[in-house]
Amino acid sequence: MATSDAALPIGMAGLRYPITQISVSVHDLDQTMELYYRAFGWAPWQVFDHVPPVHHDTELRGKKVHYALRGAEVYVGSLNFELLQPLEGPNVWSEFMERRGEGIASTATMFHERADGDAVKRAYKEKFGLDVILRGHIGPHIEYYYTDTEAMFGCLIESGSGHAIDFVKPAKVYPHAGAQPVPSPMSGLNYPLTQITLVARDLDAKVKAYHEAFGWGPWRFYDSGQTLRDCKFRGKDSTFALRFAQTKVGAMNFEIVEPLGGESPWQEFLAKKGEGLSGISVTLPSPKDLKRAQAQFNELGVGVLASGQVGEASQWLCLDSEGPFKCLIHCGVAHAHDIAAPSRVYPVD
Repeated sequence: MATSDAALPIGMAGLRYPITQISVSVHDLDQTMELYYRAFGWAPWQVFDHVPPVHHDTELRGKKVHYALRGAEVYVGSLNFELLQPLEGPNVWSEFMERRGEGIASTATMFHERADGDAVKRAYKEKFGLDVILRGHIGPHIEYYYTDTEAMFGCLIESGSGHAIDFVKPAKVYPHAGAQPVPSPMSGLNYPLTQITLVARDLDAKVKAYHEAFGWGPWRFYDSGQTLRDCKFRGKDSTFALRFAQTKVGAMNFEIVEPLGGESPWQEFLAKKGEGLSGISVTLPSPKDLKRAQAQFNELGVGVLASGQVGEASQWLCLDSEGPFKCLIHCGVAHAHDIAAPSRVYPVD
C-alpha cells in the first residue's frame, strides 16, 4: 500500500493523503471479478470472507451491529481495486445499492498505523463536523471506518489502519495461487488504471473541500467548449456542456465533472443517481490500441456510450459498461491534465 509518497501535499492532521483504494459494491462478487480479469488481466485477486471472528467489533452510526461481507482486492499498479458484496446485517454498502444500484461506493485514503487513522477521525470532526458512520475491525491490526462525507465530498471516503490485502491471509486467490498481472486475456492490451471520476453539482465547492481536507492540488479547470471536440453520445452528435477539474494524487488522476446540460454520460449519471463516483479510466498508448480496446469490449457486448477528442488529437471513449462492470469505463490516449491548457488553476499561486 503506497501511503507515504513524499510528493503528496500535506492535508489535515499534518498527514499526506494518497488514494489507496477504489471500492465497488456488487451483488455477485465472483461474476464481476471474473469479468474484470477477463477484460483487463488484473491479478491476483485476493478474496476475503469478512465474517467473525476475523471480522469483528462492527458499528453503524454509533451502534454495535453485526454485518458480514465478502471482499476481493487486487493491486493495479499501486492502487488497490476492491469489489465488496454484503452478505448480511445493516451496512453502508447495502444502503448504497438500495439507493443507487451497484457501483463505485467509495475511495480510500488509508494508513498503516492506528494512530494516523485516529488522527484523521479527529480532524474530520474538528475541521468539518463530520462523524464516523461505520467502523469495523479485521484481525488484530486493522480498523477501517467511513465518515459522513457524501454531502461535502460527493462520495463515501474510507480511512483507517490498513486494507485486508496487506495484513490478512485470503480465503482464496483468483485465478490461482501465484498468479501475476497479465495483459488482457482477450486483446493482449495492458490496462493501467489512471483516473477516477466524480460527478458533482458544484465543481468549485467540491474542489475546495478536497483541497482543504487533503491538500490535493493544484487543480486544473477546463470547459467542454474549449477542451472537447467532435463529441457524440449514443451515436449522435452532441453539444453537451460541462466543467471539469483534474489534479494528480500521486500517480492517479482525480477528476470532478459538473454537467451543465445536454446529453452526456455525466448528465445522465447525475439525473439518475445524483452526485457520486461514476467511473474509472484506463490510458492506452495509441489510437490503434484504442480501436483494439473498442473491439474487445464489443465482443463482451459493451458498446460506446460517448466519444470525442481532447484538444486536437487525443481520442477518448466512454464505454456503456455500467451493467456488467458496475461503472463507466473511459478509455483514452491521454488525460486533459497532461495535454490541454486549463482555463484556470486552483489555488492560485
